[in-house]
Amino acid sequence: MKLILEEAIHEKAIRVDLAWTLFFEKPTIPEGHGGRLIPFTNWLWDELGKKAGNLNRNASSELTLTIPSLSEQGMDFLLRLVSFWSNEVYLKKDGVLSENLWRKPVINVFDDSKLDGSERSLTRKREGYYTRFLMPLLGPGRTAFRVEVIENGESSARLHSHSEVDEYYLILEGSGTLRFNDKEIPVHRGDLIGKPTGPDDASQLIADRGELLRILDMEVWHDRPDNSKDLIHNPDFNEIFMRGRGWGALVPADALINPSDFGQYYNESYKRTKDGGWVPSKARGHKKSRAKSPSNSKVSEK
Repeated sequence: MKLILEEAIHEKAIRVDLAWTLFFEKPTIPEGHGGRLIPFTNWLWDELGKKAGNLNRNASSELTLTIPSLSEQGMDFLLRLVSFWSNEVYLKKDGVLSENLWRKPVINVFDDSKLDGSERSLTRKREGYYTRFLMPLLGPGRTAFRVEVIENGESSARLHSHSEVDEYYLILEGSGTLRFNDKEIPVHRGDLIGKPTGPDDASQLIADRGELLRILDMEVWHDRPDNSKDLIHNPDFNEIFMRGRGWGALVPADALINPSDFGQYYNESYKRTKDGGWVPSKARGHKKSRAKSPSNSKVSEK
């Protein structure tokens, strides 16, 4: 199948132009992180999946995508995505087809000097920290990869765990310290670190051995990221961060209670206070009411 990208509108074309306007405000892609690139990619992936694919016997010989006027970065990003679906990708302008613009599904995680348009846009720099976000340049799905360069004395993130993400780190260059729950472990070039969900293990990488630490941070989500809800625990700050579809909050971990206490008092008419206590409520349909302050409450909150 040939995929043809053209600004002109055609019947039965995939209307990338309309989707681009919906997800982005400019003809280029957002800089520095995935942001709205992931939901846009998921939409385009699903639309192409209806009409293309190597084993799709219903696919025609040619498919047009109506596109907006794009910047170099925006065009490179789009070409990368559609190249997964066809070995022949062309840009059509004034009735003339370009040469085949197919892009290889390859990114070099060591070389930062030869980045193309979309790779340059997805880099972010701040003092002591450099990162290249690689997704969804390698396709959408349930992964989020990034290359991070951490200067001596800095860390890549807080000590943290995830509820919906299996996370792995590959040390590409340098050495540092891995904080893993209450352990500290020296790490070096070639070390692959595993942090699957389940135990909700917390980890943090720190460059504290007098040199840069370059890592490949690999997240594997249990579902597509924009479909997920993730609880992130930060033990150093005793906080739980809620992120995902319909979620966005930060709460103290001390607000948690154990399931047995919750079940025992579930049908009582009480309201939990921010300091961990209990006060009567006027909720309908509950059989009891109680009031307990944090100082005399025997209910476990951890």
